[in-house]
This record gives sequence, structure tokens and C-alpha cells, in this order.
Amino acid sequence: MEHRHTRRVCLATVIGLGLLGLALVLDAEPLLNGIRAGSLLDREDLKSLWATISTLDPVYTLAVISAVLFFSGAGVPIPEDLPLTFTGILLSLPQTVDRFGGPAPSIITIGLITYAAILSGDLIAYTLGRRFGNDIATWPLLRLALSTKRRARLERWFARYGNWAVFLGRMVAGVRFVTFVSAGIAKMPVHRFVLFDSLASLVTVPAWIFLGYMIGTHFDQLLVWMSRVNATTWLVLGIGVVAFFVVRGIMRRRRKSRNVAAEVQSD
Repeated sequence: MEHRHTRRVCLATVIGLGLLGLALVLDAEPLLNGIRAGSLLDREDLKSLWATISTLDPVYTLAVISAVLFFSGAGVPIPEDLPLTFTGILLSLPQTVDRFGGPAPSIITIGLITYAAILSGDLIAYTLGRRFGNDIATWPLLRLALSTKRRARLERWFARYGNWAVFLGRMVAGVRFVTFVSAGIAKMPVHRFVLFDSLASLVTVPAWIFLGYMIGTHFDQLLVWMSRVNATTWLVLGIGVVAFFVVRGIMRRRRKSRNVAAEVQSD
């Protein structure tokens, strides 16, 4: 199995580097133009999108964002990073500041509403775990999210970090729901769960909102940057992606080797 995984990593590396080399030999601009034509990376598409965003009603938009954040925490497979980033963009709009009575009231109001939506969704997941225990993993709609591999990972986190596993789990997309359910299954006191969940939210939530705010306030500069994107940019990005998967594959292989060696020594 280990040799098969190694061959797959090597094959992916060769294919990736081969495609990048082909892009160097050939003119990559037609490919770049095709990507721009089929995505929101096109400058005119971005302008049209921003014109639409600038006309949104802040209250209605905030209600939609809050609903998405709530369902994300409750287990619906929606990454909360995107709606939080859009929250920051919403904060950068002049109509939002006018609607809520100034910059400070806007930040306080939107911050409290989004926090309440996130915490409510997280508490739903926690309550499900506390109420139904390990049986929840057999539910058809939750089998994938609560896979054996993810639950085992969270069990190791709780065994190693204790209550801080909730803090760490909220930081990692894809395991948040499993973290909250696991905390409920472990019968963690609700006040302790809220504490560590809130501490993590104080880190991740402002970070994504600030990113969206920077996008909104520097949109003109973003358009200028997009006009400078060329084939070299995509080439560097492609090399980075390939390198990431190669390094991740090597690290996984080494970790498995260490685990096998540890099991042999324990026997």
C-alpha cells in the first residue's frame, strides 16, 4: 500500500511538471484567456459583480449571511469562511454604514449578529452529540461528515489537548461539525464548550471579516492587479500547487511509516 501511494505521488508530480513544462514551451496566453473568459477572474465580470453587490440591501443581506452561518455550524456542508468574507465586504459598503448609523455601530451590530448565528449553529451540533451520542454517526445524512477517520482524529485531539480540541477544531475547515458533535458526545459542560468555541471565533471570525473588508475597500486596486495577471503568474501558482501535494504526500508517507514502526516496537 505504501509503495502504491508513493507511485501515485510520483506520477502526479511528473504529470504536473510535464504540463507546466508544456506551458513554458507553448504560448500559455490562450489558456489564460480561456480561464478568464470562463470565470469571475475577468475584469469586466468583476466590475459587473461589484455593481450588483453595491446595490444590495444591508439588512436583507445580513439576514441571509446569518442564516448561512447558522446552518453551516449546524452541519450543512457550507464553508463559513465565504459568508464571513462577504460580511466584511458588506461592512465596506457606504449604504451599510448609513443604514446602521456609522462605522462603529455597523461593526458592533453586524459582529454581534454573526457571532450569535455562528454560536447558535455550533450549539445545535453540540446538542445533537450530547443527546444522541455515538448513534448519531449512523444517521444516513451524517455518515460522511462523521466518518470513522474524522472521529478518530478528533478523539486523538481530545485525548491530547482536552478542551482545547474545540478551539483547534473550529480553526480547521471540514472538521468543525465533527468537533462540536464530539464535544457533545464527550459530555463537555456547555459553558466550557461555549468558552472555547468563542475563543476560537475571536480569532477566525474577525480574520475573515477583515479580509472581506480589505477586498471591499481596495476593490479598485484588485482590478488593477487582475489586469496584470499573466501566464507567468499561473505558472508559478501551478508549481506551488504541485509542490504542495508532493510535500503533503511525502509527509503522510513518513507519518504512516513512523506509526507502523511504533506499532512494531510496542508489540
